[in-house]
Amino acid sequence: MKTNLIGLHAGKIWHQLERDLTDTRIPKLAKDCRLKRADFYLALGWLARENKIKIIEFDEIPYVFPLES
Repeated sequence: MKTNLIGLHAGKIWHQLERDLTDTRIPKLAKDCRLKRADFYLALGWLARENKIKIIEFDEIPYVFPLES
């Protein structure tokens, strides 16, 4: 997979987070983004590495929150 494609997928996740801040569970976010599992997690890692998101686990469910730029 090319790096630019991972970046595009990261953008898709980022925009979905901006649209729906009320429920940011990782399984729901993955479903809403309609990406293949591997593509979703590569892009999520990209965002985490760029310090764009924070991942928090609550009651054994991981949530994603966007960080301020």
